[in-house]
Amino acid sequence: MLELRNISFRYPGAQSPALQNIGLQLQEGQCLGLLGSNGAGKTTLLALLSETLAMQHGDIRWDGPRSLGLVPQQLAFYAELTVAENLALFADLHRLQGARRRLRLELCIHSTALEDKLTRRAARLSGGEQRRLNFAIGLLQPARLYLFDEATVGVDASSRQLLLDAVERLTGEGHGVIYTSHYLDEIERVASRILLLHEGRVQLDVDKQQLLDAGHSLQLEWPQQVPDGFSELLAQLQLHAEPLPGGVRISDLDATQLQAITQFVCVQAQPPSLLRFGRPSLEQLYLSLNGGRL
Repeated sequence: MLELRNISFRYPGAQSPALQNIGLQLQEGQCLGLLGSNGAGKTTLLALLSETLAMQHGDIRWDGPRSLGLVPQQLAFYAELTVAENLALFADLHRLQGARRRLRLELCIHSTALEDKLTRRAARLSGGEQRRLNFAIGLLQPARLYLFDEATVGVDASSRQLLLDAVERLTGEGHGVIYTSHYLDEIERVASRILLLHEGRVQLDVDKQQLLDAGHSLQLEWPQQVPDGFSELLAQLQLHAEPLPGGVRISDLDATQLQAITQFVCVQAQPPSLLRFGRPSLEQLYLSLNGGRL
């Protein structure tokens, strides 16, 4: 539904470009999880897509009509209006009428749990409630593609689940989604593809399941020190261990190797303080790919 070709952008006076030769394709019903450190270019890319920044170099091509909804990082509503008045105003701006308007408002209010906040002025809402209002306004516009830029910052855990449910419904209905967040568990839940930006360049663009299914690892930590004989066991099993404070992480081990390590652990006088086996989380992969920097 959307293709970006050689997108580059430099802010006035900046020593280096915010984006350099970005290219990607997005299909209908697909959620692209956009990752990167602060300043990596995520918000700049969304601003170019939403045309709140003017294009400098490259092409954005739509297969069919351009149709876009945005939940920005900044709060974007009228503080002196009530929640209901804000929603009605933005419904007017999107030219929603009749039954379609009513159904759209009901959906957005329910998806963000704002039913008991409709008569309150937006300025009087808590920070998390304001985020939910911001989210509801972004969902109001019927669109083919929705952009979410740090949309759940400051939202409590139960409300976050409601908002993530709404994102999953969008992709289930065939809408495209580009979703940025520093909560990597959110990206791991809603995204089907992962794109990592680093200093304005695409460092990784891959199917999420392919990335997470790369292999299983074992993490072990002890209260004091690694037991004697453990290094020799790993050498016998032909395993490489990444040293950690108080322990090790071992990648890509099979069931036989795991059994041998478990038997070694069981006969030690002191049990480990941490034993974790499974595929790496998206957060672990992100830190590894991004040079260990948050």
